[in-house]
Parts: sequence; C-alpha cells; structure tokens
Amino acid sequence: MGILPIQLLELAREKLELGRPREALKLLRSPVPEIFSAEKKFLIAEGLRSQGYFVRCEPCYRQVLSLVNPRQDASLWLEACLGLISVKRSLGEIKAARKLVKRAGPFARRPEDKRRLELEDALIDRAAGLHQRSLGRLNRFLRLFQSEKDWAGVGFILWAIGGARRFQGNLKSSELAFLESLAAFKRARDASGKAYALFGLGGITRIRGKLKQSKAYYEEAWRLLDRTQDIFGQAYAQCGLANALRQLGECANAERHYLRSRRLYSQLGDAVDLAYVDWGLGKLALQKGNFTVAESRLWKALLAFRKGGETRGIVLSEAALASLFHACGRTAWAESLFEKNWRRARKAGLHAHLEIYT
Repeated sequence: MGILPIQLLELAREKLELGRPREALKLLRSPVPEIFSAEKKFLIAEGLRSQGYFVRCEPCYRQVLSLVNPRQDASLWLEACLGLISVKRSLGEIKAARKLVKRAGPFARRPEDKRRLELEDALIDRAAGLHQRSLGRLNRFLRLFQSEKDWAGVGFILWAIGGARRFQGNLKSSELAFLESLAAFKRARDASGKAYALFGLGGITRIRGKLKQSKAYYEEAWRLLDRTQDIFGQAYAQCGLANALRQLGECANAERHYLRSRRLYSQLGDAVDLAYVDWGLGKLALQKGNFTVAESRLWKALLAFRKGGETRGIVLSEAALASLFHACGRTAWAESLFEKNWRRARKAGLHAHLEIYT
C-alpha cells in the first residue's frame, strides 16, 4: 500500500524543516488529490526558496494565493503571502512587497502572524534604504526576542541591524552587531544563521580594510554551507571570498572563486547577484591592467544592475568605469560619469562610492 497524500505532505514538510529541500521536492513530484494541491504548491515554493530559487518559487506562491480563499484557510494563505513578500523583498521589488503586506494585513489576526508581518515590513524598510526607520522597528524586535530568549530570532535581528548600520556608514557599530549576531546564533546552535552572520562580518571587515579577517570569515561561512542545500548561500560565500582575495592581490585564486560563484548564481537565475560577480571580475581585470576585459565586464554588470534596480551596484559599477575611463585617457567622460554617480549615491543615501576595499 502506497503512502497517503497527507503523509507524503507531512514527510515533505519534515524534510524542509531538516534543511533538506531537495529530498522534499523529490517527494512532491508525486501526484496528490486536488484537495491537497494548494498545500503541495506551497511546500514546493518553500523548497525552492530555501535553496535560493527566488524567481522559480514566485509562481508557486501565487498559485497558492489564487487557489486558497483566505476567509476559509487564512493560515495557509498567509504563509504563502509571507513567503512571497520575502521573495519580493529579496529581489528588490519594494513596491510589490509593500502591496502584499497591505493585502495580508486583514488576515494576520493572531499575535504571532501580526508580528511576522510587522517584521517583514521593517525588513522592507531596510531593503528600501530607510535605515533609520528600520532600525527603530528592528530594535523593538530585538528587545522582544531577548525577553523571550529566542536566540535564533536575536541573531537574525542583529544580522539585519548590522546590515542597516553598514549602509548608513556606521561601520564600527555594524561590525559589533554582526559579532553579537554570530554569538546569538552560536547560542541557538543555528549553523545556517552563523554562516549569514559570518557573511556580514566578511563584508564589513573587508570595507574596513581588515582583509585577512574578511577572508577568514568567508572561508568559515563556506565550511558551514559547503555540505548544505543552500545554493544561494554557497554562491554568496564564493563571491565574498573572491572579493577579499582580490583585495589581497591573490588574483588567480580570486578569479577561481568568482567563477564558482557565477556557476551557482547562474543555476539560480539570480541576475542581480550575477552582476556582482561580473563587477568583481571587472575590478579584477582593471587591477591587472586588462582594460578591454574590465570595460566589458563592468558594462555588463551596470546594465544588469540598472535592469534590476540595484542602486548600490550601479554606483559601484559607474565608479569603477569612471576610474577605467580616466586610466584610458577619456578624462572628460570619466569626470562626467563620476559627478553623475556621486549625485546618485548621495540621493540614495549610499556610501559605496567611498569604499576603497569593496
């Protein structure tokens, strides 16, 4: 006798909770009766999202929202809506994420649902560059999770705070927040959380010129994620490590890690993060004096950043291109681009144009 549909879905959910989305998705290939189709689609979406397939999981979440009447099954509908909000935020689609938060509001009736929705909204503020507003809201969550001794929650909030402080330009306090995040995740015995706290530390120490520390943080994060099914995290670790190696002058090693990251991001179809790899390869070529390759890579990155609305990436790419044009003797063009880029960064409240060790 075969496994019952409800047992299959429960087993798939258990696999997801254990961090084994590939096994969950394999189980979910089996057909189920129509009555279970919405829950199956939801679990497929969760499995894809947990690996970093943000573009692929979006239609699955939307199917759940269309199949489920929130007045009849508010729990499943809200779970799918929260998943989609997270995806839209991760993809930088701020307006779409805001609309979904507003749509979900009437159905977040339980205190825990209201809390999750409010946290997502605070994270959207952070993604939108409204750092001071997001920090006020995140600090309230920090106090709440500390009072509940929810150390994984504390670690996550401190990670988010560290990122907001970094982009505000408060580099020392950003590093401190990431260190506290790492300590909280260690207390929670959350290996995945530790890896993401290490990403934060790798980034902030790099732009502060602590390049050997940065390299060590990214290497430790990679060791934590190497045998997991978090493809996005693996790609991020490889790209971050490549950035640190490039700054240390280990060009061949840096290129090898950039190409590993490119393969992983390509698998995910992640255009914006692929652009960061192209930007890194462009900076690497510029460092080696290979201006033709550098210009090609940097233009490719810039176009992808523009298409994805990634302002920080645009600022970094235009800054690198301005330096390249000046080195090639195209000084007037370089000055024009530099000035336009500076105005863009100031308007967005970014400091990326000042980062020597990015």
